[in-house]
Amino acid sequence: MKLTQKHAHAIVKKLEGEIISTKRHDQAIIRNHGHVVARYGIRRASKEVGHDYIPEQLGISPRQTLELATCTLDKEGYFKLSREQENGAHPHLQNGKL
Repeated sequence: MKLTQKHAHAIVKKLEGEIISTKRHDQAIIRNHGHVVARYGIRRASKEVGHDYIPEQLGISPRQTLELATCTLDKEGYFKLSREQENGAHPHLQNGKL
């Protein structure tokens, strides 16, 4: 199953993230204790356009990302996984900053 716009919105809502709208697409920003832990774009073109880059941006596997979107994995579980993956550091973030 591919990740869609619906999944992308479900994840940001579950993680109590913020959506910033720009001309081209929306940006989802996920914070934990005030620090940015993930950021990903949400395409507006079509609700069915793939969002397969989200797992990498969240620092978890595609399976875990789908579980997060479909309610099998909760917010606390995601942040625990995030901490376990290189102490919460993601390659596109430096010291919690974009």
